Amino acid sequence: MSTRWFFSSALVGAAASATGQALRTSVLFARDMDGKQEQEPAAGPTLSLVGPGDVYGFDRTMVLREEPSPGSAPAAENVLAGVELAHADLPWLLSPGQASTPSGPTPQPWIVLIVLDESEAAPPRASTPLPVLTAPVAVLPPLAERWAWAHVEARLPDDVTDLGVAQGLAAQGVRNHSAEVVGRLLCPRRLAPNRGWIAAVVPATAAGRAAGLNADLVGPGTADAWPIDGNATVDLPVYHWWTFRTGDAGTFEQLARQLRFRPATGAGLGTRTVDVSRPWPAEPQTGPATVALDGALRAPGATAPEAWSDPTEQDRFRTLLRERLDEPAKRRAAAGNPVDDRDTVAVAPPLYGSHHTGQQTVPTDPGSWMSTLNLEVRRRVAAALGARYVQLEQEFLMARAWEQVGEIRQANRLLAVSELAATTAEQAQRKHLAPLGVTDLVTVMAPMSSRMPLSAAAAGPVGAATTLTTMLAKSPVPTGAASTSFARLLRRGGALARRADRVAAGAAPNGETPKTVIEAGLIDFHVIDEHDPGAGLPSELRAAVAPSRLQLMRMTDRIPAESWARRSEADARPLQPIMAHPKFTVPIAEELLARWPEWAIPGIGAFPPDSVTLLETNPEFVAALLVGLNHEFNRELLWREFPTDQRGTPFARFWPTDGADIDEIARWPMDAPLGSRLRSDSEGNLALLVRGELLRRFPGTALLAVRGENGKLPAEFGGVPATPLALDESTVLYLFAGIDEQRARAEDWFFVFREPMRGTQFGFDTGDQPDRMKTWADLTWSGVTVDAANCVRLAPPPDTPRELAPADPPVWGRDAADMGRIAFQQPFQLAFRATTLLGG
Repeated sequence: MSTRWFFSSALVGAAASATGQALRTSVLFARDMDGKQEQEPAAGPTLSLVGPGDVYGFDRTMVLREEPSPGSAPAAENVLAGVELAHADLPWLLSPGQASTPSGPTPQPWIVLIVLDESEAAPPRASTPLPVLTAPVAVLPPLAERWAWAHVEARLPDDVTDLGVAQGLAAQGVRNHSAEVVGRLLCPRRLAPNRGWIAAVVPATAAGRAAGLNADLVGPGTADAWPIDGNATVDLPVYHWWTFRTGDAGTFEQLARQLRFRPATGAGLGTRTVDVSRPWPAEPQTGPATVALDGALRAPGATAPEAWSDPTEQDRFRTLLRERLDEPAKRRAAAGNPVDDRDTVAVAPPLYGSHHTGQQTVPTDPGSWMSTLNLEVRRRVAAALGARYVQLEQEFLMARAWEQVGEIRQANRLLAVSELAATTAEQAQRKHLAPLGVTDLVTVMAPMSSRMPLSAAAAGPVGAATTLTTMLAKSPVPTGAASTSFARLLRRGGALARRADRVAAGAAPNGETPKTVIEAGLIDFHVIDEHDPGAGLPSELRAAVAPSRLQLMRMTDRIPAESWARRSEADARPLQPIMAHPKFTVPIAEELLARWPEWAIPGIGAFPPDSVTLLETNPEFVAALLVGLNHEFNRELLWREFPTDQRGTPFARFWPTDGADIDEIARWPMDAPLGSRLRSDSEGNLALLVRGELLRRFPGTALLAVRGENGKLPAEFGGVPATPLALDESTVLYLFAGIDEQRARAEDWFFVFREPMRGTQFGFDTGDQPDRMKTWADLTWSGVTVDAANCVRLAPPPDTPRELAPADPPVWGRDAADMGRIAFQQPFQLAFRATTLLGG
């Protein structure tokens, strides 16, 4: 951290020893004789330094900042125009002489800042060597007092408290051209509101004016650049200039003090009453009935359950609504279709959350979030708002969704082809491989035996084996018995098989039935016979060439690994399409406030200007709207043939704060209350709604939440910044994440408006001058003496404040440093205490 120090002037090098342009020189001779030391000065020649009449200005890079900045938002009319210079000694570098001040002689600046109304002068015109500005003398500041409006500002460490140390550090910064030490010129002219202005740095001496105009000097060069006898205007060369504009009347402090707190209930905010006497248009009206609907924001503590003006009508409505919501599932069940069969559709009100949960009827538990969402009018209205947003923006949303899907469509094409191939291959294997015994199966598998992995259990008595080839090599089966050539020789229907059949057709000499060639021992496969320990072999061989397994391995190499995170060979459809959903990070609250502000904050249209009210977010409304929004968008994705299972949560963010407000809806416990599924849990966070001219004039107004200490704001504080959500140019909703009513009371929070600062500003307050000022910060323009040009004059001085610090208080007109300290504008802050706003 650093502290701001002001100094009246800065002179370094030869300029610090010169008188005007004259620099007297001398040499000091020292001699030491017989232990006696003597010093004798010797005068040198007087050197002539460069003066204002010898230069054509300074480099543009010397200008660090203009105030008010060119092209920025309109400035307040109470500030003084100023310009900061990188070389802090520049205003006094070519000083023409000394000025007498109450604190002693001080060097007069050789340049000065002037400000002209656009109606008083035209912008500087091009000329040689400098642009020229023709200004009315009557509106220019008095040059005799220009010393009071040029100073040095140094940012020094907080531990520097001694003036001598501070002066030494500032002087070092001037010599090194430190960024922490700057020179500044102020124009003491009071600005008028809602006007354009020309600010220009011009020479303050006659010599400088003549040099800049390339004209002959008339009279002494140290004379003032104006006024000129007999002339109402003066041509001034311009070293630097810019333009700016002041806004309408009213400073930040004035407009902030006009804000008044209004309780939300007293201002009619938070609820709206609707007629629900005829919820079913096709049915006759039974009697008058109304219900209060809340919005995304409500009055703090307004958590009462939904209540109709006629409880009987409310019960009747819920009973009938439940019947109609459950009707589609009942019809599907009566038709013999599963409850989740979506090929059978019945027209009925939407059952919000059914796609995410698979629940096709309203839960009987009244505390379930799905029951609350579907049976309460205020929650169905919120869900319908989310669905309506999708209906209005479906083309835009789908275009963004297809942009996000990326290569999933191509992957799903591969999966579809692969699944079809696997199904076809399974049918072929069922026809041709399933009937084969172990001997024929091994023979068929022989060409790929080296790539056929087997387990130890399948290998049987031959021991552990890694492949079919290894198992056969270790078994008693003759080498080559499982080869393709031998299989062709012994194939059923072959020559050898036919001869064996002919032999088998006759009777054997001993009366026994002749054995086949294989059974006679030409091939001994006993080790893999179905009755041997290796009887697990046929199932393992068939599993090794299972089409679904092979296709799954093939797709794993072609599709990124993250797509297989939740799949395995044991799934019913391991090659089913990849289900995905897009993700939208746009805060839906912004859309809701822009389209339907009365649904977001009921009563917002009648909220009076210059008002502040405290609200809290409504978790149940937000959760209901997001469920309805995702429910409808998933239906749209299905209609557009987007690869999704309608269980995703594309919209998880409602407020413009960091992160999502809800997690995946499909993971919500069925027995959880509706509002508990938000990140803020069932307790809403506080929000401050502000409407006033202050926000239109100062759009960068910040709002902080600050913990109090002993019922007051701490002396130094940072605070938790609020998240602003602009409703229009004069209405802003400030959100405080993590601060609910209970915490605000327990920790004694304050809500602090802070004036947006673009840089260091100087000036005086507007309004009436108080009878007795506490500090110089209370000084207003009405308490300052100004001349006909609206320029501040040092005499007569205003009254001295009564609560000044005892150590080195600033004095009006004593020197430029004190004038800078007096005119310095601290950022204005206005605080509201949370316990006061909440009541109690």
